[in-house]
Amino acid sequence: MVLKGKYMRLILCIFLISSVFAEDKIKSELKNVRVLPYTKKAEIMKYMKKTVTKELGVKCNFCHNIKNFASDENAHKLVAREMMSMVMNINKNTMKPMKLHEISCWVCHRGQKHPDHN
Repeated sequence: MVLKGKYMRLILCIFLISSVFAEDKIKSELKNVRVLPYTKKAEIMKYMKKTVTKELGVKCNFCHNIKNFASDENAHKLVAREMMSMVMNINKNTMKPMKLHEISCWVCHRGQKHPDHN
């Protein structure tokens, strides 16, 4: 009986360790993603193509270095990060508590790179 308990603990340890490494592999699929909650390339690409490109009327290279998407060399990427954080905070702290519809980039940008300031 004691021998079975030791094997069970060993199996449990192996399982836990392997799940930790598997989780690190998932996290490492995307590099330098700081604001968006995605862990897979397919998820983030779907969001960017469906939402960001349409709501701002831009293509990937407006914010990204196409040869290195993780790079922060383009200032538009840094601004986009701040804007995404702002929208997420507004939705979480204002819209949701007031039971209102979430906002998105469209509210200000209306399909343009830069929102009107009128």
